[in-house]
Amino acid sequence: MKTMKKKLIASLPFLAAAAAGSAFAQSSLTLFGNVDAAATVIDGQNTWSGLKSGGNKDSYFGLRGVEDLGGGLKAQFWLESGINADSGSGDSGNGLDFKRRATIGLKGNFGEVNVGRDETAAYKAMKRYDVFKHSGIGGSQAWGIGNNDDKRKDNLIGYVSPSFGGVTLSANYAFGETNHSTWKTKAYYDAAVSYDQGPWSASLAVEQQNNVDFTGANIRQRTYALGSSYDFGSIKLTGAYRQARNTPAGLSTVKNETYSLGTALPVGAAGVVKASYNHYRYQPVGVATKLKADQLSLGYEHHLSKRTALYGTYSFLKNKDYSAAMGGMSLEPAALLSDSGKQHGLQVGLRHTF
Repeated sequence: MKTMKKKLIASLPFLAAAAAGSAFAQSSLTLFGNVDAAATVIDGQNTWSGLKSGGNKDSYFGLRGVEDLGGGLKAQFWLESGINADSGSGDSGNGLDFKRRATIGLKGNFGEVNVGRDETAAYKAMKRYDVFKHSGIGGSQAWGIGNNDDKRKDNLIGYVSPSFGGVTLSANYAFGETNHSTWKTKAYYDAAVSYDQGPWSASLAVEQQNNVDFTGANIRQRTYALGSSYDFGSIKLTGAYRQARNTPAGLSTVKNETYSLGTALPVGAAGVVKASYNHYRYQPVGVATKLKADQLSLGYEHHLSKRTALYGTYSFLKNKDYSAAMGGMSLEPAALLSDSGKQHGLQVGLRHTF
């Protein structure tokens, strides 16, 4: 017994050190996600109906973890996979994967640095100025009328600064990982500055995407975006503008634009009425005609709890310069635009966030 006591006393310093090390390197793992499905009807030249995923918020699940390294420094990772709630498959078309986000990084007093695949800083800064969050038939199509309008990029190095009196800076560089040409083919750069103070929010973002077109020639896209919102308490107003300028080698620059206005009006303790207007001006590369379209959307969201909501959305799309050969904006490609370039859409769905 005495021998056992001596061994126990002798081991106490080592146990204390182990306990201190465990407290020093605290870590956490979180499973999170959203499941959203909506019965959808789109009426155009023909009528399309079905169940769509992400009518109010994208469907996804993910894992994220944080380890406290001490001295204010933390290591973190984020893995997020999109899902189609109507079929259970992955939304990338290649089965379940982590194409929504796959990053690892460090966070501290300097801000945070993450590497991998992620949403661009420009998209993160601007998506909050769409009251429909770029989801479902009511969402803005501002990211989709340029030559290269990916919301996410592979091979990304991203930085987000701490807040300086409400001002936050963020920037990305994405390697093209191809042989360099004059424009360092497929490389991507962006930067955004955002201001959040009380009820007011504003953001400015710039991007450049170097790419090649279907002929193998260089093509560069530069975009500029500005957005703002103000929450009066009884109503929230949002506005945004985005311009994408495509410059093919040897050709003149093509400019595409989106103007957006939105409002969110709380109704009672659990409801929100949302409305938005988007005006699009878009011109495919190599085509002389500039097409225009208007989109009006109206929605209602009723919160059954903090995590579960019922919703309904109506959207009307009018392609002013519709041409069957040109296609144009569409609420649902499977439902062809009418001969007048119109589409009506209705979604009723349920979402649950966990």
